[in-house]
Amino acid sequence: MKKWYDALWIGPKAEKKRRKLIDAVKDGKKMPGAYVIALSSNSRELLDIIPVSMIGKPGCPADNLYIIGIADGKAEAFSLIEKIVDYIYRETGKLNIREYFMESRFSV
Repeated sequence: MKKWYDALWIGPKAEKKRRKLIDAVKDGKKMPGAYVIALSSNSRELLDIIPVSMIGKPGCPADNLYIIGIADGKAEAFSLIEKIVDYIYRETGKLNIREYFMESRFSV
């Protein structure tokens, strides 16, 4: 099940097509160049960058996918992750990304 962070982080290019990107993820549609940023599916990583077109495919996490951001392009996804990590570190003084977000609200 996909869960969406209530205060979703959105890259500037993605903002221009926000609704289209979100609908593509929810409906399982392909959207070339679109990415979601999600809490990592394994404990060794902080976050995953997942192409929208790969969600639900073999080898790609789809169950319990906690989406915290969307981006248009891989460069925007990396930039957004940098902003997220910097923000959390400034707010908490720690890099406990999963802990920070799991204390937040997610919607289905």
